[in-house]
Amino acid sequence: MDANMSRRELIGASAGLMAASAIGRMTWAAGGETVGPAAGYSKTRVLRVFIGGTHSGWPRPDLDIPAEARRLQEEIDKVPGMEDVEFLSNALIQNVESLDKVLEQHKDVDGILGVIVCIGTSHLVNRLADCGRPTILYATPYSGHEWCIVPDLQRAGKKIDVIPSSNFADAADAIRPFRAIHRLKETRVLFVSGGRPAPADYVKEVKDKFGTEIIDFDHRKLVEVYNAMDDAAASADADQWIKNAKEIREPSKEEIGRSARMNLALQKVLADSKAQAITINCLGLFGQKGLPAYPCFGFARLNDLGLVGVCEADLPSTMTQIIYLHLTGKPGFVTDPVFDTATNTVIHAHCVSATKMDGPKGEAAPYIIRSHTEDHKGAVLQVAMRVGQEITMAKLVRANPYAPVEKPMLAASPMDCYGTGTMLVSTGKIIAVPDVDRACRTKIAVKVADARKMFEQWSNGLHRVIFYGNHMADTRRLARFTGLDVVEEG
Repeated sequence: MDANMSRRELIGASAGLMAASAIGRMTWAAGGETVGPAAGYSKTRVLRVFIGGTHSGWPRPDLDIPAEARRLQEEIDKVPGMEDVEFLSNALIQNVESLDKVLEQHKDVDGILGVIVCIGTSHLVNRLADCGRPTILYATPYSGHEWCIVPDLQRAGKKIDVIPSSNFADAADAIRPFRAIHRLKETRVLFVSGGRPAPADYVKEVKDKFGTEIIDFDHRKLVEVYNAMDDAAASADADQWIKNAKEIREPSKEEIGRSARMNLALQKVLADSKAQAITINCLGLFGQKGLPAYPCFGFARLNDLGLVGVCEADLPSTMTQIIYLHLTGKPGFVTDPVFDTATNTVIHAHCVSATKMDGPKGEAAPYIIRSHTEDHKGAVLQVAMRVGQEITMAKLVRANPYAPVEKPMLAASPMDCYGTGTMLVSTGKIIAVPDVDRACRTKIAVKVADARKMFEQWSNGLHRVIFYGNHMADTRRLARFTGLDVVEEG
């Protein structure tokens, strides 16, 4: 702690983390690093078995198979970022009978990690594929040839994948989809629309597919919490936003104070509801005077903390952000895309952005405090994201997004895109951070493979969600395990 921190700053810092801390400690793993604040998830349970034949020709005929299994376990156990994982069994398996016994003993797991010890495991790989549970094999070079049957098993619809790598840290890749599957079942989303309830069919579909619970939340309760927030804590939080800003352009200190108070209110509402995500009809409710402040500061802070705040009561974008948060440990940036075929770019713009796009332990990006573009009111962050950063763009939508429709979609965010059948996904690289007074405040220009083709294939409304990093491999693994189709846009 800074010895020069004032009492007011200390109160504000404590209040700003009050709600998140109340939920309980947790960790995310991303890129081999443990990240993330409090959110109260239980441990991911993974059945880990070491599979090998009874005799070894590969990697060598005189291999001590039990000793090699122990060595592999010791190396994998050194990998950081798996503190939230409970490995079960850890047995050396050399025949189907032993494997069946272990599978029967551990039915309630989030996934299976099968570590190949030596050659002679085809029958075991096939049995793992047939068990129907998400399974990933980890195979070091020379451990055997059985990797070659996995693509055919995948084409047959089996929930199996393989990571062939000499880097034991890559074993953490196997855990990420299991973690996402586990945490999706323990995630609660607050839906704040100001009148209409969350679509019942979509709520059920999300619950059935992922286990995630979507709950209607009355915006008047949020206002009550806002009004009851401690004045000193809200003032101190406002001071911190101002202190950390690179610049303040339009908003007054009073407006910033209202946004800071809403930030603290959102955290308390999530903590009291034991929820990890919230999406609000912010434009509509603020315009109708149903909210005393825009929640943009609060969304940014939630996303920085490893929780989820999404604007416009957009459930598909919220679910997309939740999925990738659990998969990668990184927040999403929900955007309004703008095409520029002259530069082969897609410009992504919105007035809500996390400052820690690398995850809660990442470095905060610089920001300017601005007014909301839609009406020049409130206070929002204009965040300077990292130029040169590779990104993934995604959106969870209905099945078969390119199927013919009876009539064209007339709204930017149509209800027709609500579904859980397909993940639209693409990658690109940030080449510029435009600072122009057009469109929403935070903007990134992303170079893509083919902007014209992406435009011609566009479907399912306006919003997309941006994440730092290339997550195509993780996306395909999770999709294979959860029955999602993956459609690469552009």
